Amino acid sequence: MADDEYWCAALNADEALAGSAPVAGAHVFVEHLGPWPSSPLEALELDYVAELDLLDASVGLVRRPAPARATATGVPENPTVIVSTAGRVAVTRTGGLPSPTALAAAVASLQRGELPPGWSYEPWLLLVCTHARRDACCARLGRPLVEDLLAVADQDRLWETTHLGGHRFAPTCLALPSQVMYGRVSGDRVAELAHAVARGEVVPDLMRGRTSYSPAVQAAEVVVRTRLGVRDDALELVGSRTEGDRTTTTWRHAGTTTDVVIEARQGRERQLSCGKTTLEARPVYEAV
Repeated sequence: MADDEYWCAALNADEALAGSAPVAGAHVFVEHLGPWPSSPLEALELDYVAELDLLDASVGLVRRPAPARATATGVPENPTVIVSTAGRVAVTRTGGLPSPTALAAAVASLQRGELPPGWSYEPWLLLVCTHARRDACCARLGRPLVEDLLAVADQDRLWETTHLGGHRFAPTCLALPSQVMYGRVSGDRVAELAHAVARGEVVPDLMRGRTSYSPAVQAAEVVVRTRLGVRDDALELVGSRTEGDRTTTTWRHAGTTTDVVIEARQGRERQLSCGKTTLEARPVYEAV
């Protein structure tokens, strides 16, 4: 069977990126060296996972890229923990897994604009999905992306991560603290992306969306950035309202406001994963 008849990333290469990022206002990542099961949190104790489920945040596992990673497995003795809210990302190292209560407190502190005691701010991080057991495309395309990033970016800013959602857009990665998710990052775009993230900018045509926005607003941001040629963080969402399938958004940049109307419609049925044979439809978001 030819590659384009099997790999979900190839089968869905025509699907629009904008509006495809999962929605999450906060992110929590705990260092785990692997192996990573298909459902990543199954690598942790059941009682601990049950408490994590109460967090108002997206939770995943991370590990350093292979050249800098310890050869052990599971949770290291002093795991790194990453917490991010819109515009802020902080890390700490703990003796064993941090309690869900402590994680919730860290998220709340960042949301208030405060640094939790014992944590330190990071200027930026880039997390690449390499979760092979979730979907083959994540490893097949994610690991080469990590290798390419290591050649152009500070390895202390790079992490491999479990499922980010949307493996058909692989290779996919999440930039923090912007909370912008990217997809289909080809080798010739790696340096551009790394340098943009380090400067606090975005690459609009690679954006799946900002996870702190709804899918329709994610798509609107890409539209307005493309129209205005804006890559910096000075673009402000003034407001949005949704009526039926249409979402009207207003944006401000350099003293000028721009309105974008996005319409949601049902997309065609697709094979959303390499491991699935059934077809499913997902919404698509278009400017009108």
